[in-house]
Amino acid sequence: METNGEALQIEAAKRDPARFGPLYERYFGDIFRFLARRTAREADAADLAQQTFLKAMLALPRYRDQGAPFRAWLYRIALNEVRMYWRSSKGKVYMDLGLAETLQLMQDAELPNGEEDLRALETALGRLREAPAALIEMRYFDGMSFAEIGQVLGISEDAAKMRTHRVLGALRSSLERKA
Repeated sequence: METNGEALQIEAAKRDPARFGPLYERYFGDIFRFLARRTAREADAADLAQQTFLKAMLALPRYRDQGAPFRAWLYRIALNEVRMYWRSSKGKVYMDLGLAETLQLMQDAELPNGEEDLRALETALGRLREAPAALIEMRYFDGMSFAEIGQVLGISEDAAKMRTHRVLGALRSSLERKA
């Protein structure tokens, strides 16, 4: 659900694509960072961000506020772009891990957090398939709430929470088998 000012910007951009600029300026940084954490090269993230905004601008006339923030719509487009990127790179998923976010992930998954454990978690995260990896990244590295994740993925908040906890459980099991 957009704020009144954002809704006016969206409507203006629908009528005149040249007025898409304020929406681009407002969200480009978030979308770029979202993509940069998922690609191996900054140039790839920049290309994907530009592609995301181009597709958003072209699809904007068909955009309808359905209760989810405009930001979630953009993240959904960006997620589709990064999925195509992963497919073209033969399914190799890339994650840029920040220490604070990784420690929070380890705490939520009830994992030990020694140096060896960090390396083991990094390896386990690298083995995740695309969808579980996206859940972990959105929750821990993008700081999204379960409601926001649900909006991006088109699922309920409870489903986003359940899927995330399943991935955490699978990570925990995987790391316990290694110990």
